[in-house]
Amino acid sequence: MASLLKGTAFITGAASGIGRATAVSFARFGIQRLALADINEPALKASNEELRQQFSGVEVLDLTMDVQDTAQVSSSIAEAVRAFGRLDVAVNNAGTGGAGEKTHELPESEWNRIVGINLNGVWRCQREELGVMLKQE
Repeated sequence: MASLLKGTAFITGAASGIGRATAVSFARFGIQRLALADINEPALKASNEELRQQFSGVEVLDLTMDVQDTAQVSSSIAEAVRAFGRLDVAVNNAGTGGAGEKTHELPESEWNRIVGINLNGVWRCQREELGVMLKQE
């Protein structure tokens, strides 16, 4: 099963949780190049170092990125393409659950922050990723 997946993957929210588990699964099943992005740089670097040790044949690129920042999204995806030559798989996983407040008590600013990450962040990444993927053969 080591060759079930092929190519280059770009994963956001990759320092922990589902993003980290996705990166491990992709490496286990054949992805050879992982561009892994997260806003938490220390956790990303530690997580990615573990990946490099566990899967010596997999290239891992660390990308510190905030999905709320269009310029960071654009430059991170461009950096991944420069490093690996293409983009085949995208997992837009970065997200937040917020502070756990009840909806009727949630300040609008916190709602906007959550939507900015969970919805707009996915859209920003998709827009850039699809722009790259549609130009590839």
